[in-house]
Amino acid sequence: MKIAAYVDAEGEIARISDKGVILLFEQSGEVWKVRKTIRFGLRPDDGLAEIHASLAAMVPELEDCRLFLSKSVRGVVNSLLQEMGVQTWQSHGPLFTQLETIARKENERAQQAAKDARAERRRTRRRRHHLDGSDLDDIRPVLVGDDDSGHFRLDLVRLLQDDPGLNSWDILIPFLAGTPFRQLDLVCDHIPRWFSRAMRALAMDAEIMELPGLGVAAIITPKQQAEAT
Repeated sequence: MKIAAYVDAEGEIARISDKGVILLFEQSGEVWKVRKTIRFGLRPDDGLAEIHASLAAMVPELEDCRLFLSKSVRGVVNSLLQEMGVQTWQSHGPLFTQLETIARKENERAQQAAKDARAERRRTRRRRHHLDGSDLDDIRPVLVGDDDSGHFRLDLVRLLQDDPGLNSWDILIPFLAGTPFRQLDLVCDHIPRWFSRAMRALAMDAEIMELPGLGVAAIITPKQQAEAT
């Protein structure tokens, strides 16, 4: 697990509005090691455009880390980080104690999300015979290439327009959790609120791109596949 922490010159958790740097921690067994130091700072007179630009430049430096710890986060900064897929944590406690607390709570959340996903798969299987006028093959991702490619695509926008009774969770979670695949190309009008949580719980990565006038595209890959590439 990786956690980014905003700290002051003494290495204590600091407010995002104070002078400091971001330390990107990675857990190695029971030890937290600093993977990299990221220089970052916001000026008191920064407007929304400047704050957005600073965060947009910083987030890629977090690599695949999506957990950000600080003493406090300004409302607009918190909102923008959330929109960029970064979960914010605020704490006044000792740095390493808080890293352990966040790791424990995130693991518990991931386990609950996996449990919820299994329960939803069971509910989905029970509902399948109640689908009236819907072909199950039509609501599953479509294979791209030959049978062994492991590459799928899904136009969620079209599916939800064609059948308003469906929802993104019912369509995606059974496939992501129950189908071996190498890559899923997803098109949607927005990223679902549960998406980041499900990616962590299912050990998957998602590269998200804006499609002007069309919505959002996400390229989803299992983490083990992404790391082996």
